[in-house]
Amino acid sequence: MKGDARICAVLFAGGVASGAVAGPVDVYLNGPALCPHDRPASASRIDEAGAIARTRAVLPKDFCGPTVFVSGCTFNVENEYDSWRVYAHQYKDIAGRKEKGGLAHTYLILDAVGNCLAHIPGTEFGALQ
Repeated sequence: MKGDARICAVLFAGGVASGAVAGPVDVYLNGPALCPHDRPASASRIDEAGAIARTRAVLPKDFCGPTVFVSGCTFNVENEYDSWRVYAHQYKDIAGRKEKGGLAHTYLILDAVGNCLAHIPGTEFGALQ
């Protein structure tokens, strides 16, 4: 019985540890450089181009390249509930195609004047799409 109990304990500990490693992790980038809140509520409202420009300004240096692996970024923009949601995804230009597989993305949510409400990084380099 002692051997069986020991095996059960090992299996249980392994199951708990693997669950902890595989569980979801919420990460938000904060601070004035990565998620600035420096615009007064009375500032001019931004448009889609302004949302993209603001997103480019807060992305980490060289996020959109050009580097050996990254040619640029694509930006998908939504305006809902008086806020901007900007999804930035790196791509590599391969024979005129914007290949995104294995490259990073990030998601920025801005208020109507361009203050950051959330900056949520996505996959790391080398991960699947």
